[in-house]
Amino acid sequence: MKIFKRIIFIIAILLLLIAGIGLLLPSQVHVERSIDINKDQNSLFSFVSNYDNWNQWSPWYELDTATLYTFEGPHSGKGAILKWKSDNKNVGQGSMTITDLVAPELIKQDLNFMDEGISKSEYRFKPAATGTTVTWTLDMEMGFNPLFRIIGKFMDGMVGKDFEKGLLKLKTITEAMPAESGSELKVEEVKIPSSHYLSVHDTATVATIGMTLGKNYGVIGEAMKKQNLEMAGSPFAFYFSESSVNFDLAAAIPVNKPGKADGNVQAGEIKAGNALLVRFLVRMN
Repeated sequence: MKIFKRIIFIIAILLLLIAGIGLLLPSQVHVERSIDINKDQNSLFSFVSNYDNWNQWSPWYELDTATLYTFEGPHSGKGAILKWKSDNKNVGQGSMTITDLVAPELIKQDLNFMDEGISKSEYRFKPAATGTTVTWTLDMEMGFNPLFRIIGKFMDGMVGKDFEKGLLKLKTITEAMPAESGSELKVEEVKIPSSHYLSVHDTATVATIGMTLGKNYGVIGEAMKKQNLEMAGSPFAFYFSESSVNFDLAAAIPVNKPGKADGNVQAGEIKAGNALLVRFLVRMN
């Protein structure tokens, strides 16, 4: 019996030592890695802030390519949410949410690891001599659990390697994209008369925008025939989102007189007044 008591006593002492060491360690964990990418700041900011691009450079995607990914809300910008679920214990399940951004300098996001709690992450973009310096950070609160604090001591080494892998993939992918070789921007103030139009509200991506606009112009054309309306100018579109990849838009056609709503087709009017006419030409290499 004495030997069992000694073993229990030794185990208790070891646990107390571990707890004491753990409580002496900081509860805050910070991981940070940076890389210089030969790409302009705006392009990198737009690419990273769009969750549609995440798996192209995620350091964890290859751990389980069968992971289920789902979106909530927009795919890019503030409020974008990407959820994942995997049977691979190294991937698990969770979500990341863009909570704030300051274009083209900063993206903030919350990482929800379910039972492991929520952590904070940031992407920072600063001009560099060879393009842009991209910095990826992670901040975690380990609480009062001494074992978690001990684990936190090794987080920089473990997660830091993943960050380095992800940033290197980001560099490889974005530097291979076509670069802008020049641009021309002209802005002038013009007076516009009042006009009427019919429109259809919809969403599209870069890949589907042409098809989406064409489809909706056709729907508007059918409504114009039913209402005996004539086209009074070139078709155009309203854009309600800031994304350069995913669009919240309304296809519209100006008409010669006030129209009426018909199903998905809405009638509207542009008031007479001053407007800015912007012409932007980009030449690609």
